[in-house]
Amino acid sequence: MHQPIRGMITTILNKRFSYLFFTIILLFLLRPFVAGVTSLNVVTNIFLWFIVISCVWAVQERRKHQGVVITMATAAILAGGLDFFLQNAVTAWASKITIVLFLIYSVIAILFYLFRQEAVTSDMIMASASEYVLIGILWSFLFYILEMVYPGSFRFSGSDMEPSGFLYFSFVTLTTTGYGDVLPVSVQARSLAMLEMLTGQLFIAITVARLVSLYTAHGDKH
Repeated sequence: MHQPIRGMITTILNKRFSYLFFTIILLFLLRPFVAGVTSLNVVTNIFLWFIVISCVWAVQERRKHQGVVITMATAAILAGGLDFFLQNAVTAWASKITIVLFLIYSVIAILFYLFRQEAVTSDMIMASASEYVLIGILWSFLFYILEMVYPGSFRFSGSDMEPSGFLYFSFVTLTTTGYGDVLPVSVQARSLAMLEMLTGQLFIAITVARLVSLYTAHGDKH
């Protein structure tokens, strides 16, 4: 009885990056439809908390780092909850800073995981995909913080500037799509936008090269 349960738990833990990736995809698939019931920003915050929990599950590979990632995730969720109910300047700054620090830690942890791997696996591919979309989410908060520090750094056409709008702008920038409905107008905003474009292109190039080299090396051994 214990052996099948242990095997099931091991299988779930080995696919932790798959769960993280699909949790993030749910943010994009369900958020616009659930938002009809309540505010879009409320739905975005709820999905973001689920992503934080999935990140904890994904990056707690090493036991000595478990306490750090759990503490950072708890701080991010608590700060986000306080900002959700209180909505003042202090809680707004606390929620943004804690989530940015947690996302930076998660992005770095997954990056080290990718470079430690010696063979291409399905979980490694899902880790690469999760890393890419987490980078987009991280940059959306950096853009939002920039707007808080330098008001008027972005121009949104046809809609009010909301936190969920920066998520859209971040992925448009990361993928170098550039629809033009959201514009970085300040020098600081344009600099950050250029850095995100470079990050997206370099990540794809380096990750693909890494996957191909590992796959080729594994094939040569056989």
